[in-house]
Amino acid sequence: MKIKTFKYSKSPQNEPFPGKDSLFRILAYVAICILILVFLCLTIHCKSVESVAIKLDDREGINHNRISLIHGDSVHKSSSNLPPKGRVVCYYVIPNNDSWINVLPPNSVDPYFCSHIITGFAQIFKSAVNPDKYDLAAYKAVIDLRNNNPSLKVLLSVQDFSSHGEFSKIVSSQLLREKFINSTLKFINDTGFDGLDLDWEFPAWPESNYYQVNNYTRLLQGFRDKINISYKHLILSIDVAAPALIIHQSYEISSLAKIVDFVNLMSYDYHMYSKYLPLTGPNSPLYSSPRDAGYMLTMNVNWSANKWVESGMPKEKINIGIPTYGHSYKLVNEDNNGWNAPAIGFGNIGQDGFTTFGETCDFIRQKSTTHFLDDNYKVPYAFNGKEWISYEDQQSVRLKALYIQANGFGGAMIFSLNSDDFSNNCNNKAFPLTREIIRYI
Repeated sequence: MKIKTFKYSKSPQNEPFPGKDSLFRILAYVAICILILVFLCLTIHCKSVESVAIKLDDREGINHNRISLIHGDSVHKSSSNLPPKGRVVCYYVIPNNDSWINVLPPNSVDPYFCSHIITGFAQIFKSAVNPDKYDLAAYKAVIDLRNNNPSLKVLLSVQDFSSHGEFSKIVSSQLLREKFINSTLKFINDTGFDGLDLDWEFPAWPESNYYQVNNYTRLLQGFRDKINISYKHLILSIDVAAPALIIHQSYEISSLAKIVDFVNLMSYDYHMYSKYLPLTGPNSPLYSSPRDAGYMLTMNVNWSANKWVESGMPKEKINIGIPTYGHSYKLVNEDNNGWNAPAIGFGNIGQDGFTTFGETCDFIRQKSTTHFLDDNYKVPYAFNGKEWISYEDQQSVRLKALYIQANGFGGAMIFSLNSDDFSNNCNNKAFPLTREIIRYI
Protein backbone atom coordinates (compact mmCIF):
# COMPACT_ATOMS: atom_id res chain seq x y z
CA MET A 1 0.00 0.00 0.00
CA LYS A 2 1.42 3.37 -1.02
CA ILE A 3 0.90 6.45 1.08
CA LYS A 4 0.79 8.62 -2.04
CA THR A 5 -2.46 6.99 -3.14
CA PHE A 6 -4.38 8.67 -0.33
CA LYS A 7 -5.77 12.18 -0.47
CA TYR A 8 -5.55 14.27 2.66
CA SER A 9 -7.53 17.36 3.57
CA LYS A 10 -5.63 20.39 4.69
CA SER A 11 -5.97 19.88 8.41
CA PRO A 12 -3.60 20.49 11.32
CA GLN A 13 -2.61 16.84 11.62
CA ASN A 14 -1.58 16.79 7.98
CA GLU A 15 0.60 19.93 8.05
CA PRO A 16 4.39 19.47 7.77
CA PHE A 17 6.30 18.93 10.99
CA PRO A 18 7.34 22.24 12.55
CA GLY A 19 10.94 23.30 12.35
CA LYS A 20 13.66 21.84 10.17
CA ASP A 21 12.59 18.56 8.49
CA SER A 22 14.98 15.89 9.59
CA LEU A 23 15.21 12.46 8.05
CA PHE A 24 14.17 10.93 11.34
CA ARG A 25 10.95 12.96 11.51
CA ILE A 26 10.02 12.17 7.95
CA LEU A 27 10.53 8.45 8.49
CA ALA A 28 8.57 8.57 11.74
CA TYR A 29 5.68 10.38 10.05
CA VAL A 30 5.57 7.84 7.24
CA ALA A 31 5.64 4.97 9.73
CA ILE A 32 2.72 6.44 11.67
CA CYS A 33 0.69 6.91 8.48
CA ILE A 34 1.37 3.34 7.41
CA LEU A 35 0.24 2.03 10.80
CA ILE A 36 -3.00 4.04 10.62
CA LEU A 37 -3.75 2.92 7.08
CA VAL A 38 -3.14 -0.74 7.85
CA PHE A 39 -5.34 -0.45 10.93
CA LEU A 40 -8.16 1.09 8.90
CA CYS A 41 -7.90 -1.47 6.11
CA LEU A 42 -8.23 -4.34 8.54
CA THR A 43 -10.70 -2.97 11.02
CA ILE A 44 -12.99 -0.48 9.28
CA HIS A 45 -15.95 -2.71 8.69
CA CYS A 46 -18.84 -0.49 9.56
CA LYS A 47 -21.90 -2.51 8.88
CA SER A 48 -19.42 -5.13 7.89
CA VAL A 49 -20.26 -6.79 11.16
CA GLU A 50 -22.73 -8.46 8.87
CA SER A 51 -19.95 -9.83 6.71
CA VAL A 52 -19.62 -12.19 9.63
CA ALA A 53 -23.38 -12.55 9.84
CA ILE A 54 -24.47 -12.93 6.25
CA LYS A 55 -22.55 -15.15 3.86
CA LEU A 56 -23.75 -16.12 0.46
CA ASP A 57 -21.46 -19.13 0.19
CA ASP A 58 -23.00 -22.60 0.40
CA ARG A 59 -26.52 -21.62 1.40
CA GLU A 60 -27.86 -25.14 1.03
CA GLY A 61 -26.53 -26.17 4.42
CA ILE A 62 -28.64 -23.63 6.30
CA ASN A 63 -31.78 -23.20 4.21
CA HIS A 64 -33.70 -26.02 5.91
CA ASN A 65 -34.00 -23.94 9.09
CA ARG A 66 -34.56 -20.50 7.64
CA ILE A 67 -38.32 -20.75 7.19
CA SER A 68 -38.71 -21.39 10.91
CA LEU A 69 -36.50 -18.39 11.62
CA ILE A 70 -38.56 -16.13 9.35
CA HIS A 71 -41.94 -17.31 10.62
CA GLY A 72 -40.86 -18.13 14.16
CA ASP A 73 -42.82 -17.33 17.29
CA SER A 74 -42.84 -13.68 18.16
CA VAL A 75 -40.56 -12.75 21.04
CA HIS A 76 -41.91 -10.47 23.75
CA LYS A 77 -42.65 -6.98 22.54
CA SER A 78 -44.89 -4.11 23.52
CA SER A 79 -45.96 -1.71 20.82
CA SER A 80 -45.34 1.99 21.09
CA ASN A 81 -48.24 2.68 18.65
CA LEU A 82 -46.67 6.05 17.93
CA PRO A 83 -44.09 6.45 15.17
CA PRO A 84 -41.00 8.57 15.91
CA LYS A 85 -41.41 12.31 15.40
CA GLY A 86 -38.26 12.50 13.26
CA ARG A 87 -36.42 10.18 10.89
CA VAL A 88 -35.30 6.98 12.58
CA VAL A 89 -33.82 4.50 10.12
CA CYS A 90 -33.49 1.01 11.57
CA TYR A 91 -31.55 -1.84 10.01
CA TYR A 92 -33.09 -5.26 10.24
CA VAL A 93 -31.00 -8.24 9.16
CA ILE A 94 -33.01 -11.15 7.79
CA PRO A 95 -32.78 -14.42 9.76
CA ASN A 96 -29.84 -16.61 8.92
CA ASN A 97 -28.31 -19.46 10.89
CA ASP A 98 -24.83 -18.38 9.83
CA SER A 99 -24.85 -15.31 12.05
CA TRP A 100 -23.17 -13.78 15.07
CA ILE A 101 -26.46 -12.24 16.20
CA ASN A 102 -29.47 -13.84 17.82
CA VAL A 103 -32.45 -14.59 15.61
CA LEU A 104 -35.09 -11.87 15.52
CA PRO A 105 -38.19 -12.95 13.56
CA PRO A 106 -39.71 -10.13 11.48
CA ASN A 107 -43.04 -10.39 13.32
CA SER A 108 -41.25 -9.42 16.53
CA VAL A 109 -40.29 -6.01 15.15
CA ASP A 110 -42.52 -3.21 16.40
CA PRO A 111 -43.81 -1.48 13.23
CA TYR A 112 -44.07 1.83 15.10
CA PHE A 113 -40.47 2.06 16.32
CA CYS A 114 -38.90 3.33 13.12
CA SER A 115 -39.86 5.72 10.36
CA HIS A 116 -37.86 3.53 7.95
CA ILE A 117 -36.73 -0.09 8.16
CA ILE A 118 -33.87 -1.08 5.89
CA THR A 119 -33.85 -4.83 5.27
CA GLY A 120 -30.41 -6.33 4.81
CA PHE A 121 -28.73 -7.61 2.97
CA ALA A 122 -29.23 -8.49 -0.67
CA GLN A 123 -26.15 -9.69 -2.51
CA ILE A 124 -25.26 -9.22 -6.17
CA PHE A 125 -24.64 -12.10 -8.55
CA LYS A 126 -23.83 -11.56 -12.22
CA SER A 127 -24.64 -7.86 -11.94
CA ALA A 128 -28.12 -8.41 -10.51
CA VAL A 129 -29.80 -8.73 -7.12
CA ASN A 130 -30.01 -12.45 -6.45
CA PRO A 131 -32.46 -13.39 -3.67
CA ASP A 132 -33.47 -16.99 -3.02
CA LYS A 133 -36.96 -18.06 -1.94
CA TYR A 134 -36.05 -17.74 1.73
CA ASP A 135 -34.89 -14.16 1.22
CA LEU A 136 -38.14 -13.40 -0.59
CA ALA A 137 -40.17 -14.82 2.29
CA ALA A 138 -38.25 -12.65 4.75
CA TYR A 139 -38.71 -9.57 2.56
CA LYS A 140 -42.46 -10.14 2.50
CA ALA A 141 -42.61 -10.57 6.27
CA VAL A 142 -40.86 -7.23 6.83
CA ILE A 143 -42.94 -5.44 4.20
CA ASP A 144 -46.08 -6.81 5.89
CA LEU A 145 -45.24 -4.71 8.96
CA ARG A 146 -46.83 -1.85 7.01
CA ASN A 147 -50.20 -3.53 7.50
CA ASN A 148 -50.12 -2.22 11.07
CA ASN A 149 -48.34 1.05 10.32
CA PRO A 150 -49.03 2.30 6.78
CA SER A 151 -46.65 5.26 7.25
CA LEU A 152 -43.68 2.91 7.72
CA LYS A 153 -41.20 2.88 4.83
CA VAL A 154 -39.37 -0.39 4.10
CA LEU A 155 -36.22 -0.36 1.97
CA LEU A 156 -33.94 -3.11 0.69
CA SER A 157 -30.18 -2.77 1.18
CA VAL A 158 -27.86 -4.17 -1.49
CA GLN A 159 -24.38 -4.83 -0.17
CA ASP A 160 -20.81 -5.31 -1.38
CA PHE A 161 -17.67 -5.31 0.76
CA SER A 162 -14.91 -4.83 -1.78
CA SER A 163 -13.61 -2.25 -4.23
CA HIS A 164 -12.94 -5.23 -6.52
CA GLY A 165 -16.33 -6.93 -6.13
CA GLU A 166 -19.63 -6.85 -7.98
CA PHE A 167 -20.19 -3.12 -7.57
CA SER A 168 -16.81 -2.36 -9.11
CA LYS A 169 -17.70 -4.44 -12.18
CA ILE A 170 -21.10 -2.81 -12.52
CA VAL A 171 -19.95 0.81 -12.23
CA SER A 172 -17.12 0.33 -14.74
CA SER A 173 -19.51 -0.26 -17.65
CA GLN A 174 -22.37 1.94 -18.82
CA LEU A 175 -24.14 -1.14 -20.16
CA LEU A 176 -23.88 -2.95 -16.80
CA ARG A 177 -24.94 0.17 -14.91
CA GLU A 178 -28.09 0.46 -17.00
CA LYS A 179 -28.83 -3.25 -16.63
CA PHE A 180 -28.35 -3.13 -12.86
CA ILE A 181 -30.44 0.03 -12.46
CA ASN A 182 -33.34 -1.29 -14.51
CA SER A 183 -33.43 -4.78 -12.99
CA THR A 184 -32.96 -3.58 -9.40
CA LEU A 185 -35.65 -0.90 -9.50
CA LYS A 186 -38.08 -3.30 -11.16
CA PHE A 187 -37.40 -5.86 -8.42
CA ILE A 188 -37.74 -3.25 -5.66
CA ASN A 189 -41.03 -1.99 -7.07
CA ASP A 190 -42.52 -5.40 -7.89
CA THR A 191 -41.64 -6.80 -4.45
CA GLY A 192 -43.31 -3.91 -2.66
CA PHE A 193 -40.34 -2.10 -1.13
CA ASP A 194 -40.48 1.67 -0.68
CA GLY A 195 -36.91 2.24 -1.76
CA LEU A 196 -33.33 1.12 -2.28
CA ASP A 197 -30.28 1.44 -0.05
CA LEU A 198 -26.79 0.85 -1.49
CA ASP A 199 -24.17 -0.35 0.98
CA TRP A 200 -20.80 -0.36 -0.78
CA GLU A 201 -17.90 -0.65 1.66
CA PHE A 202 -16.08 1.09 0.07
CA PRO A 203 -15.58 2.61 -3.40
CA ALA A 204 -11.91 3.10 -4.29
CA TRP A 205 -10.69 1.80 -0.93
CA PRO A 206 -8.01 1.06 0.03
CA GLU A 207 -6.54 1.65 -3.46
CA SER A 208 -7.26 5.11 -4.80
CA ASN A 209 -9.26 5.03 -8.05
CA TYR A 210 -10.75 8.29 -9.29
CA TYR A 211 -12.63 6.55 -12.08
CA GLN A 212 -14.35 4.17 -9.67
CA VAL A 213 -15.43 7.07 -7.46
CA ASN A 214 -16.78 8.97 -10.45
CA ASN A 215 -18.48 5.88 -11.86
CA TYR A 216 -20.20 5.29 -8.52
CA THR A 217 -21.63 8.79 -8.79
CA ARG A 218 -22.75 7.94 -12.33
CA LEU A 219 -24.48 4.80 -11.06
CA LEU A 220 -26.35 6.76 -8.41
CA GLN A 221 -27.28 9.46 -10.90
CA GLY A 222 -28.64 6.73 -13.15
CA PHE A 223 -30.79 5.44 -10.30
CA ARG A 224 -32.04 8.96 -9.60
CA ASP A 225 -32.89 9.62 -13.25
CA LYS A 226 -34.80 6.33 -13.55
CA ILE A 227 -36.64 6.92 -10.28
CA ASN A 228 -37.65 10.41 -11.35
CA ILE A 229 -39.06 9.07 -14.61
CA SER A 230 -40.65 5.73 -13.68
CA TYR A 231 -40.62 5.20 -9.90
CA LYS A 232 -41.24 8.61 -8.32
CA HIS A 233 -42.40 7.07 -5.04
CA LEU A 234 -39.13 5.20 -4.36
CA ILE A 235 -36.50 6.38 -1.86
CA LEU A 236 -32.77 6.25 -2.66
CA SER A 237 -30.23 6.09 0.17
CA ILE A 238 -26.59 5.08 0.55
CA ASP A 239 -24.42 3.98 3.46
CA VAL A 240 -21.26 6.04 3.85
CA ALA A 241 -18.01 5.82 5.77
CA ALA A 242 -17.05 7.80 8.86
CA PRO A 243 -13.20 7.61 8.92
CA ALA A 244 -11.44 10.64 7.46
CA LEU A 245 -9.27 8.80 4.96
CA ILE A 246 -12.21 6.98 3.38
CA ILE A 247 -14.36 10.11 3.29
CA HIS A 248 -11.62 11.93 1.38
CA GLN A 249 -10.99 9.12 -1.05
CA SER A 250 -14.28 7.36 -1.79
CA TYR A 251 -16.97 9.95 -2.49
CA GLU A 252 -17.88 12.97 -4.62
CA ILE A 253 -19.94 14.37 -1.79
CA SER A 254 -21.26 17.57 -3.36
CA SER A 255 -22.58 15.53 -6.31
CA LEU A 256 -24.10 12.86 -4.07
CA ALA A 257 -25.94 15.55 -2.12
CA LYS A 258 -28.00 16.33 -5.23
CA ILE A 259 -28.81 12.68 -5.93
CA VAL A 260 -29.73 10.75 -2.79
CA ASP A 261 -32.64 11.27 -0.42
CA PHE A 262 -30.39 10.66 2.57
CA VAL A 263 -27.12 9.07 3.64
CA ASN A 264 -26.63 6.66 6.54
CA LEU A 265 -23.37 7.57 8.26
CA MET A 266 -21.72 4.45 9.64
CA SER A 267 -20.34 6.22 12.69
CA TYR A 268 -19.17 3.15 14.57
CA ASP A 269 -16.34 0.59 14.42
CA TYR A 270 -13.88 3.41 14.99
CA HIS A 271 -11.99 0.97 17.19
CA MET A 272 -12.02 -2.81 17.29
CA TYR A 273 -9.40 -5.42 18.03
CA SER A 274 -6.71 -5.80 15.39
CA LYS A 275 -3.33 -7.48 15.68
CA TYR A 276 -1.86 -4.39 13.99
CA LEU A 277 -3.25 -2.07 16.66
CA PRO A 278 -4.02 -4.35 19.63
CA LEU A 279 -5.38 -1.69 21.97
CA THR A 280 -8.80 -1.15 23.51
CA GLY A 281 -10.85 1.75 22.19
CA PRO A 282 -14.39 3.12 21.94
CA ASN A 283 -16.64 1.62 19.27
CA SER A 284 -18.61 4.83 18.67
CA PRO A 285 -17.25 7.80 20.63
CA LEU A 286 -19.41 10.90 20.35
CA TYR A 287 -16.46 13.27 20.80
CA SER A 288 -12.69 13.09 20.98
CA SER A 289 -10.73 12.93 24.22
CA PRO A 290 -7.74 14.93 25.49
CA ARG A 291 -5.81 11.66 25.28
CA ASP A 292 -6.28 11.62 21.49
CA ALA A 293 -3.74 13.16 19.11
CA GLY A 294 -3.23 13.52 15.37
CA TYR A 295 -5.45 11.31 13.26
CA MET A 296 -7.16 9.89 16.34
CA LEU A 297 -8.79 13.29 16.89
CA THR A 298 -10.93 12.53 13.82
CA MET A 299 -12.12 9.14 15.04
CA ASN A 300 -15.43 10.18 16.56
CA VAL A 301 -19.04 10.82 15.57
CA ASN A 302 -18.90 14.60 15.90
CA TRP A 303 -15.88 14.95 13.61
CA SER A 304 -17.24 12.57 10.97
CA ALA A 305 -20.70 14.14 10.85
CA ASN A 306 -19.34 17.64 10.51
CA LYS A 307 -16.82 16.55 7.88
CA TRP A 308 -19.69 15.33 5.71
CA VAL A 309 -21.44 18.68 6.18
CA GLU A 310 -18.28 20.65 5.35
CA SER A 311 -17.85 18.51 2.23
CA GLY A 312 -21.26 19.44 0.89
CA MET A 313 -23.86 17.08 2.34
CA PRO A 314 -26.80 18.98 3.88
CA LYS A 315 -27.35 18.20 7.54
CA GLU A 316 -30.96 17.27 6.92
CA LYS A 317 -29.82 14.45 4.63
CA ILE A 318 -27.47 12.87 7.19
CA ASN A 319 -28.66 10.05 9.44
CA ILE A 320 -26.09 9.53 12.17
CA GLY A 321 -25.41 5.89 12.91
CA ILE A 322 -25.88 4.54 16.42
CA PRO A 323 -24.77 0.95 17.09
CA THR A 324 -26.62 -1.40 19.40
CA TYR A 325 -23.70 -3.84 19.48
CA GLY A 326 -20.33 -3.65 21.20
CA HIS A 327 -16.76 -4.83 20.67
CA SER A 328 -15.02 -7.21 23.06
CA TYR A 329 -11.31 -7.59 23.77
CA LYS A 330 -9.10 -9.95 25.74
CA LEU A 331 -6.71 -7.89 27.87
CA VAL A 332 -3.03 -8.67 28.24
CA ASN A 333 -3.09 -7.56 31.88
CA GLU A 334 -6.33 -7.36 33.84
CA ASP A 335 -4.88 -4.53 35.94
CA ASN A 336 -4.42 -2.38 32.82
CA ASN A 337 -8.09 -2.05 31.91
CA GLY A 338 -8.77 1.46 30.59
CA TRP A 339 -8.65 2.95 27.11
CA ASN A 340 -5.64 2.02 24.97
CA ALA A 341 -4.96 -1.02 27.13
CA PRO A 342 -2.98 -3.77 25.34
CA ALA A 343 -5.12 -6.69 24.14
CA ILE A 344 -4.25 -10.11 22.77
CA GLY A 345 -7.45 -10.89 20.88
CA PHE A 346 -11.22 -10.83 20.86
CA GLY A 347 -13.00 -11.35 24.15
CA ASN A 348 -14.96 -14.48 25.01
CA ILE A 349 -18.21 -12.49 25.07
CA GLY A 350 -20.05 -12.56 21.74
CA GLN A 351 -18.57 -13.83 18.50
CA ASP A 352 -15.40 -12.60 16.79
CA GLY A 353 -15.42 -9.52 18.99
CA PHE A 354 -19.04 -8.51 18.32
CA THR A 355 -21.44 -8.49 21.27
CA THR A 356 -25.18 -7.93 21.31
CA PHE A 357 -26.62 -5.65 23.96
CA GLY A 358 -28.27 -8.63 25.63
CA GLU A 359 -24.88 -10.34 25.97
CA THR A 360 -23.37 -7.13 27.30
CA CYS A 361 -26.13 -6.89 29.93
CA ASP A 362 -25.31 -10.40 31.12
CA PHE A 363 -21.66 -9.41 31.39
CA ILE A 364 -22.40 -6.21 33.32
CA ARG A 365 -24.60 -8.09 35.81
CA GLN A 366 -21.73 -10.36 36.80
CA LYS A 367 -20.63 -9.63 40.35
CA SER A 368 -17.05 -8.65 39.55
CA THR A 369 -17.76 -6.53 36.46
CA THR A 370 -16.88 -2.84 36.63
CA HIS A 371 -18.31 -0.35 34.14
CA PHE A 372 -17.86 3.37 33.48
CA LEU A 373 -19.27 6.06 31.21
CA ASP A 374 -16.37 8.08 29.83
CA ASP A 375 -16.86 11.84 30.31
CA ASN A 376 -15.11 12.71 27.05
CA TYR A 377 -16.14 10.00 24.60
CA LYS A 378 -19.65 9.83 26.14
CA VAL A 379 -19.71 6.03 25.82
CA PRO A 380 -19.32 3.25 28.40
CA TYR A 381 -16.90 0.39 28.76
CA ALA A 382 -16.85 -2.59 31.12
CA PHE A 383 -14.27 -5.09 32.30
CA ASN A 384 -14.05 -8.20 34.42
CA GLY A 385 -10.68 -9.89 34.72
CA LYS A 386 -9.25 -9.93 31.21
CA GLU A 387 -12.63 -9.50 29.52
CA TRP A 388 -13.22 -5.97 28.22
CA ILE A 389 -16.14 -4.49 26.19
CA SER A 390 -16.81 -1.14 24.55
CA TYR A 391 -20.57 -0.76 24.10
CA GLU A 392 -23.61 1.53 24.11
CA ASP A 393 -26.15 1.81 26.91
CA GLN A 394 -29.33 3.84 27.32
CA GLN A 395 -27.46 6.88 28.55
CA SER A 396 -24.95 6.94 25.68
CA VAL A 397 -27.57 6.47 22.94
CA ARG A 398 -29.66 9.20 24.59
CA LEU A 399 -26.69 11.56 24.35
CA LYS A 400 -26.29 10.72 20.67
CA ALA A 401 -30.00 11.28 20.00
CA LEU A 402 -29.88 14.63 21.79
CA TYR A 403 -26.78 15.54 19.78
CA ILE A 404 -28.63 14.78 16.54
CA GLN A 405 -31.55 16.97 17.57
CA ALA A 406 -29.47 19.84 18.94
CA ASN A 407 -27.29 20.03 15.83
CA GLY A 408 -30.02 19.77 13.22
CA PHE A 409 -29.09 16.48 11.58
CA GLY A 410 -31.70 14.62 9.56
CA GLY A 411 -32.14 11.68 11.89
CA ALA A 412 -30.69 8.58 13.48
CA MET A 413 -29.68 5.31 11.87
CA ILE A 414 -29.80 2.33 14.22
CA PHE A 415 -27.60 -0.65 13.49
CA SER A 416 -29.26 -2.88 14.21
CA LEU A 417 -32.58 -4.04 15.66
CA ASN A 418 -31.12 -7.56 15.76
CA SER A 419 -28.35 -6.68 18.20
CA ASP A 420 -30.54 -4.66 20.57
CA ASP A 421 -31.96 -6.60 23.52
CA PHE A 422 -35.20 -7.78 21.92
CA SER A 423 -35.67 -10.61 24.46
CA ASN A 424 -36.02 -8.52 27.63
CA ASN A 425 -32.68 -9.65 28.95
CA CYS A 426 -31.73 -6.24 30.34
CA ASN A 427 -34.91 -4.84 31.88
CA ASN A 428 -38.67 -5.05 31.65
CA LYS A 429 -38.98 -3.83 28.05
CA ALA A 430 -37.62 -5.22 24.80
CA PHE A 431 -35.42 -3.07 22.52
CA PRO A 432 -34.26 -0.71 25.30
CA LEU A 433 -31.68 1.11 23.17
CA THR A 434 -34.05 1.63 20.27
CA ARG A 435 -36.76 2.86 22.65
CA GLU A 436 -34.38 5.36 24.20
CA ILE A 437 -33.34 6.75 20.82
CA ILE A 438 -36.88 7.26 19.53
CA ARG A 439 -37.83 9.13 22.70
CA TYR A 440 -35.61 12.00 21.55
CA ILE A 441 -35.84 11.89 17.73
